[in-house]
Amino acid sequence: MASESTGSLEKAACKALLLGALSLGCGLLLAAPAAPAAPPIPLAAVLPQPQRLQALENQAPFELDRRVQVWADPALRAPAQALARELGLRPARSGQAPATGAPGRQIRLALAKDLPAVAGAYRLRMAGEALVIEAAEASGAFYAGQTLRQLLPPAWRPRGDARVRLPAAEIEDAPRFAWRGLMLDVARHFHDAARVKRVIDQMAAYKLNRLHLHLSDDQGWRVQLRSLPRLSQVGGRGSHSQPNTGPARYFSEADVREIVRYAAARHIEVVPEIDMPGHSGAAARAYPEFFDGRVTFNPAKPETYRFIDTLLGDLVRLFPGRYLHFGGDEVWVNNTRWKDMPEVMALARKLTPADQAPQLKAVEADFARRVVQLIQKHGRIPIGWDEVIAAGLDDPALLVQWWRMDKPEAARQALQQGQSLILSPSDRMYLDYAAGLGEPGAPWEGNTGGPVSVEKIVAWEPMPEGLSEAERQRVLGIEAPLWTENVRSESYLQFMLYPRLAAVAEVAWRQSANSSPAAFVKRLAPHIQRWKAQGLNVRGSLEDAHRYRLH
Repeated sequence: MASESTGSLEKAACKALLLGALSLGCGLLLAAPAAPAAPPIPLAAVLPQPQRLQALENQAPFELDRRVQVWADPALRAPAQALARELGLRPARSGQAPATGAPGRQIRLALAKDLPAVAGAYRLRMAGEALVIEAAEASGAFYAGQTLRQLLPPAWRPRGDARVRLPAAEIEDAPRFAWRGLMLDVARHFHDAARVKRVIDQMAAYKLNRLHLHLSDDQGWRVQLRSLPRLSQVGGRGSHSQPNTGPARYFSEADVREIVRYAAARHIEVVPEIDMPGHSGAAARAYPEFFDGRVTFNPAKPETYRFIDTLLGDLVRLFPGRYLHFGGDEVWVNNTRWKDMPEVMALARKLTPADQAPQLKAVEADFARRVVQLIQKHGRIPIGWDEVIAAGLDDPALLVQWWRMDKPEAARQALQQGQSLILSPSDRMYLDYAAGLGEPGAPWEGNTGGPVSVEKIVAWEPMPEGLSEAERQRVLGIEAPLWTENVRSESYLQFMLYPRLAAVAEVAWRQSANSSPAAFVKRLAPHIQRWKAQGLNVRGSLEDAHRYRLH
């Protein structure tokens, strides 16, 4: 920015120029000096930690400013355009890029055949006049762009005179796990599409690729389904803190399509969850004829399954992804009615061996089995919480999400049955737990094993010991749930997510637990600065927690 004295000179010069030649603009006479190049973030601070990072000694740095041109192979045009927008550069050009020695600095995105055969793999080389991104497919090029963005100063914005000098280096990288997820509960307290999109932005920045939306529970139903309008109109009213009151709040069909589109552009797949047979109080308020008089489906009525079939049909038209989560957890927490319902006990007797007393667990397993078949009928891969294993569901087509940290046998049983696994142990992955003692968080959780701190997350090695190679291949990855009984606002949501979301991403991406928690916390520092520069309510320190504890 020009100084006060420089501004006076400009005014005098403009006055003289206007007297002599009104046709010339005064901006031609005196140009502001170029802004100095901003220092980049250290290479070692990239999150998640890359597989290989090498500084190129005796090579010139790559200077990024508005004059840099972006060229891309046609197959990588979408991530190239996204990167150009984020860096404030002219739209990317498709086709053969100029030779390396051509004038002008360039960012080039090219297809590579020598990278690991893993979705998301990339190579990034920056030195002198060229920054080259190589990937086998679009997600790898996109993730390379996220790595590049992390090297920019925390408060950097793509302005006309903004410059940053990036160190000469080469990064080669690929994710460890295919499933790198976050679960967001929008049922207990609703969080609208704009808020969800802001979470998606941060997921993408740290290379997470699954957004699991918990769309229904006792407190609220949060998605509009055309065939069953009362689900959202009646079930959408209320929240955990204000039960069954106020206007209905839910995602419209247009909201869902926008969330799905926005996520897909950032290589994130949206996984919808409709929890059943329990945790279904909102649906029960809307259509009580299919329930037990409280919050659990009536599993003995044929009409119940026709209702679920209709529900799933509408859902898959809105969510085009490969997966559909049906919950299946905590069936017995609020279920006190099945044992008193003659039709349910008759079904239990039918499903239980004749020499045994009727088992309601057999009814639970039968319900889950029938729902799995309906999900498959609609062309989706079914997912259930690990209670479905305890109930006796052994279908190898089922993807199991393990969360009960005190039930490791459920995870092992799933793998032994040929099922694939997502790891979400509550003592490591539950982001509704407090990050530190006395801090905001779910008051009834987080005590077993202590709070879920950044250090505790990063210290976790997720792969269970003693697995065969075939079983290891069926451990798809990890997912961090954020339940929202207490998360009423976006400010609270951000406080629980950041910086722990980056720690989750680190564990999901890195090849093994080869970095100390203390070292990770040091690497977090510029990311916390960046989040704060973006206006996010981040828990960057214990002092931040103390300031926020009365929220």
